[in-house]
Amino acid sequence: MAISGSCEHRFRVIKSDTTLIIWNCSLCHSGPHWFIYECTKCKVKRCEPCTRKA
Repeated sequence: MAISGSCEHRFRVIKSDTTLIIWNCSLCHSGPHWFIYECTKCKVKRCEPCTRKA
């Protein structure tokens, strides 16, 4: 799925209660993370440092 370049990102934290679901950052590819920030509009996922930069 392509990420739109014109999205005005609105991030929310999504957390995993188990070790079965973990995420990697879409921007810097760090991970695995047990919580990550997800844009409510385009669903891009970013780690905390990348979210602060944006």
